[in-house]
Amino acid sequence: MAKRDHYDVLVTLTNNAALLWKEARGIAPDSAADKLDDAMLEWQSELTKTLKIWIDKGLTMSTGELILARANLGAVVESWLKFFYCVYYDDYCKNPITNNKGKMIEPEKASFNNLKEFSSGKLWVDANSSEYAWVDSVQKKRNVIHSFSYRDIGTTQEFLDDINHLYDFVDNVLLHFPPLEDCIDVYPAGYVMNPYSD
Repeated sequence: MAKRDHYDVLVTLTNNAALLWKEARGIAPDSAADKLDDAMLEWQSELTKTLKIWIDKGLTMSTGELILARANLGAVVESWLKFFYCVYYDDYCKNPITNNKGKMIEPEKASFNNLKEFSSGKLWVDANSSEYAWVDSVQKKRNVIHSFSYRDIGTTQEFLDDINHLYDFVDNVLLHFPPLEDCIDVYPAGYVMNPYSD
């Protein structure tokens, strides 16, 4: 698939997941449905759509644009991790991320770093896996927007390669989701039945 094709599928997959899980009440546990009712999943869709700005700029991105592109990509990845733990909220509560006082941190309030570390053994094998390394790189390059000193943000080509890898990351998260599609009678308006076709 070309980068644009990946982008189009990403937008559709993200929008489909947001639409579907906003309708999860009565199928998902109430605790998860409560979390998803409050989640701004439509913003996740909008942040994914915004990636088109950077794809279209391609190799002509300025440094400032690349910093913003990295922040955009990091926000999308972090949002997917939060989404995952809201879907599995009951399981999350049994063994959650905690603060230094041992108190549970709600998944939507967990830091990107905490979510990344917590996902070993859940979304990827461990900290030695390629998926962990990719998420770690995305997080570090996203954080450059908060820095006043030099940090490596990579090249524009590396960013575009990361957009391609985002497709694999999202696909991996969705493969871990329960098959909500099997439990509904009517798909929500705007849901695309086959996101891989034109």
